[in-house]
Amino acid sequence: MLGRVALSQGDPERALPLLAASAARAVSAGMPWQAVDALVLRAGVLMSVERPEEAQEAARSALEHSAQVTEAETQAVVRLTLADILLRRADGAAEAAEHALTAAHWFDQADLTADGGAQARLVLARAYAREGRHADAAEVLQSTLPDLLEHGEGQAVSVREFLGDLLRQLNDPRAAAEQYLLAAEVAKGWEDAHPQAALAQAAAEQLSAARLDQEATAAYERSLELFRVTGDAPVAEVRILRSLAWLAPRESTGAPAWARARELMDEAGAVLEAALAEHAANAEPAGADASPLRAELAQTWLQLAQVLDWRVTSHEQSEDESEPGDESEPGDESEPGDESASASESEVDVQALRLEEIDLTARAGELYAELGPNHLGDRLQCVQYAAWTEQEIGRENEGATRLAALIEELRAMPEGVVPDGLLERAQSSLDSLRS
Repeated sequence: MLGRVALSQGDPERALPLLAASAARAVSAGMPWQAVDALVLRAGVLMSVERPEEAQEAARSALEHSAQVTEAETQAVVRLTLADILLRRADGAAEAAEHALTAAHWFDQADLTADGGAQARLVLARAYAREGRHADAAEVLQSTLPDLLEHGEGQAVSVREFLGDLLRQLNDPRAAAEQYLLAAEVAKGWEDAHPQAALAQAAAEQLSAARLDQEATAAYERSLELFRVTGDAPVAEVRILRSLAWLAPRESTGAPAWARARELMDEAGAVLEAALAEHAANAEPAGADASPLRAELAQTWLQLAQVLDWRVTSHEQSEDESEPGDESEPGDESEPGDESASASESEVDVQALRLEEIDLTARAGELYAELGPNHLGDRLQCVQYAAWTEQEIGRENEGATRLAALIEELRAMPEGVVPDGLLERAQSSLDSLRS
């Protein structure tokens, strides 16, 4: 009782020795079953003060002393406590699953399936997920989902997000998107807009993967609106804008779609430029780093180059399909508003687009170079892209020279700086370029 009083007064350090003394006295008095409650409580307190090894020891002692306990609920609580502690260990998922499964059984025996039983099954699902058993985890979670949803908005959002993650792992993007959207709806009235924004973005990604482009666009736009309300998530904004840019030409490859894609990529760049300017103007404290923003800017340039490449490829395919003499039959008119590639892309300046691709990827590569060795892989991607694009326009020597210069630089770097396999990839690309 003194230990509980100390906890109610916000003093866990005073409570811990009292709870330990209570358990020890119960055992020395020959009544070990009376030590169980104190040990379970002590284990929870130890986890709260980040002493997991001692917490596990207390929970295992509670399990040992529970052999003579007849109450099903106590048996369940002991096992659920130990399972929860084990789940936080890197190597504890398998044993955690065993204890969580047994805890669920005991909660069922105590007629507490909707309460403790649901929590035990949630821990079981998390343990299965940690082991890579995503189908088993989803099955368990879905079986207890109605009960879990009754335990407050916070848990409702958390479990739906978890189920969405599992369904994503199982390559069921429609079902995953549904769970993310339902979770976002629960979080709709929260003062903090970040959770709803992140969930809407996750839903959009899955809707896009399911080729539900209109729904994905709507979800991305909602997420973008919410992140802008927070005013502190430029990277999230930029990634959404880039995703919207990629969606723009998916249904129509007409000139308006490509113009929209470029507009969105330019907007992403502008968001980053503004964030970098604000970062510099505010004289951020020591330790603050603009590198993530700069890396996103380099990535935005690279992705714009890729969009332009897509446009060129789309144009060239439409040219190949339009063979001489292949004229439309009389009366075979386009649908109203249908801007076909053959009509709207006839004036595409392929050479200009290719040159812009080279410029964008070169700029991105230079920015990655400024960001240091952690971005060598990104830098190589940019240099390879520029080199192969130069070959596309008949400048094979320039492309090879560009790549060879990077290889020479990589070879001159100290041992351990260049990631394994990176130099080999670069050399293989150069050999292919010269062949």
